[in-house]
Amino acid sequence: MRNSLYLSILGLALLSTACLSSTHRVSKGELRKLVTVAPEQRGDQVRVVQSIGSRDDPPAADRVQGSTAVYVHVPIWIGGTPHHHNHASHGAGNSASGASGAGHVGGKSSGKSGGGHGNVADAKADKAEAWIILAVAAALGLAATEGARYDGWAKLHPMHPIHLIGPRGEHTVVPLAHLDQRSVDWADHAVVVKEEGPWTALGRAPLNRQGFTYSVFLGAGEIPVIDLDADPGFLGHIQFGYFPTPKIGFELDIGLGWTEDDNQQTIYASRTSLEIQGFLAKAGPIHAGIFGQVGRSSRFDDGIGFDDSSNLLGAGGLLQLELTTRLAITGRVGGTHSFGEWANEIGVGLSIY
Repeated sequence: MRNSLYLSILGLALLSTACLSSTHRVSKGELRKLVTVAPEQRGDQVRVVQSIGSRDDPPAADRVQGSTAVYVHVPIWIGGTPHHHNHASHGAGNSASGASGAGHVGGKSSGKSGGGHGNVADAKADKAEAWIILAVAAALGLAATEGARYDGWAKLHPMHPIHLIGPRGEHTVVPLAHLDQRSVDWADHAVVVKEEGPWTALGRAPLNRQGFTYSVFLGAGEIPVIDLDADPGFLGHIQFGYFPTPKIGFELDIGLGWTEDDNQQTIYASRTSLEIQGFLAKAGPIHAGIFGQVGRSSRFDDGIGFDDSSNLLGAGGLLQLELTTRLAITGRVGGTHSFGEWANEIGVGLSIY
């Protein structure tokens, strides 16, 4: 069972790391900006986002060389789709293409005996450990694809082929210098292929949280114990969320933690809460923010054969180091109030946007 789980995790990680493409998408908004720039200057700075998988792969176009001359061309429209004829360019190279528990952080012992209640907490901690491992594997896979994909600006030759994709999937190709307003209005988006011309990456865009997000945190936290002070132990978080703006976001937070009492009996606690995050300050690649959460928490104690649940409130601070436009290392420190007492926590993990 455990071996098959690890094999599944390894397969997921390998699958998710093999999907980056040499094709880059150009948004309709960027096309509208480019068409307002003089044809010979359009390639100086083009915002592109690297594609994942082969969905955006267009039919191949002729490669443009650095010495290819720039010329202006008016497209011919046939049946509502732009068509472009090949024209021989002056100079060497190819022409552009045309119409185409304390001390127990991070682990737990097994095989402990329980009373009549059974090893419920121990079994739940085993399952939680497997979920944490799977969540970490997924985060590493996403970091190698979504986090590593290029999202920024590139310098292209003005005659670099631009593959225009229509509203119903229609395709045509036009040199960058030949873009016109009607073609841009028709297109849903465009793609460019690195191998079809000179390509220089000018730099990634800053971290952009807007949209869906996934995070995993590993760390230590205090686990509430019945009638005693909270005991330190392992605490992990799995978060799924959405940022409507780059600074404010909402997360579904799943917290999983466990520790052991003096008799090596497992105490397990889980919580599910809605968390709001706000990143309000920035200094270079460092971002600082706060979070607050409300939800429910459950705990199971094998030592006394007891389980119960409680409302939960929490708050704390966030510190984030941006790595790429879509990937950051995030640290969190804070506290939660449940079962009538406060419990502190600290953790660090990956956030993929």
